[in-house]
Amino acid sequence: MIIHPIATSTFDKEEKKALHKIIETGQFTMGEKVELFEKAYAEYIGSKYAVMVNSGSSANLLMVAAMSLRQGVGTVIVPAVSWSTSYAPFQQYGWKLKFVDIDRDTLNYDMNQLKAAYTGDELILAVNLLGNPNDFREFPSMSILEDNCEAMGAEYANMRTGSFGLMGSHSTFFSHHMCTMEGGIVTTDDDYFYEMLLSLRSHGWTRHLPDDNILKQEKSAYRFIYPGYNVRPIEMMGALGLTQLKKLPGFIEQRRKNAEEFPLWEQTTPEWGKSSCFCFPIISSNIDQIKDYFDEVGVEHRPIMSNFVKSPAIEYFNYEIHGELDSAAWVEENGIYIGNSHEIIDWSFLDSQLFDGLKK
Repeated sequence: MIIHPIATSTFDKEEKKALHKIIETGQFTMGEKVELFEKAYAEYIGSKYAVMVNSGSSANLLMVAAMSLRQGVGTVIVPAVSWSTSYAPFQQYGWKLKFVDIDRDTLNYDMNQLKAAYTGDELILAVNLLGNPNDFREFPSMSILEDNCEAMGAEYANMRTGSFGLMGSHSTFFSHHMCTMEGGIVTTDDDYFYEMLLSLRSHGWTRHLPDDNILKQEKSAYRFIYPGYNVRPIEMMGALGLTQLKKLPGFIEQRRKNAEEFPLWEQTTPEWGKSSCFCFPIISSNIDQIKDYFDEVGVEHRPIMSNFVKSPAIEYFNYEIHGELDSAAWVEENGIYIGNSHEIIDWSFLDSQLFDGLKK
């Protein structure tokens, strides 16, 4: 019996109603609802444009594709701890990755290491891990792409994360802050990148470009200008997104309340940032005992991503490691996370002597 799952459904009768309406219309491919959701989401994030795709991983892929095809490839600085598809598009487009250690408190970049790794030419991938915003004021450059897939609704300097980079990626997968079944979004303020994303999303063709596009391309169903993909969302995703977006502020508010009451450590809010509390990381030297206890009482848990340079997939990458990755190794070996929710959480399952050290 699971008493505390990793994630719970955010759907109710409104989402079911939205799905039934789409089924009744017979318009399943990307259409009006997707376009309306894109406009609403861009307004929510504070970006000029949003382009919806079929997953957060596809959002990362299109973001890197547009960057590579427009400005060429080079070296990108990346944090050592993240999800695999934060890195994979860079490998696929021929970038060299420079891995940098993380901070043990925020799980984002160790800022001293980031500054030391930056030589003046690199692109920087900013991953707002587990809902926590990076401290962008300390970045050595704002030539960044932002992976915001786990941090929807997080804030930095009174702006929402996902709006700081040249482009930002977002995810609406089931376990994330809001859900469209599968789904992702790329946000940007740049007109040129926006039109590239529209084309790359749909086979590399010009069909979905604005009539007065700045790419200076004739709109046609069979005019291909980029080596593109089909990573379009379906109309049901757009309909769900419109319904979920109305509820998103309430979802995030409850996640933050749950964090305030989390017994194992005090949730602190820096003056410059505000987490959207994706989950609750637990890092402890007795983590194996904690995992056994959670398995026994019915608490689902997952590793805190991975120290990616230890993954077998790294053999396919052109990469270097800046300095030591001590914190990344520590987190991988001694860290897990348990789920947060848009619902009130009963924390009584943490009433165990196993956690006394963490509480202190």
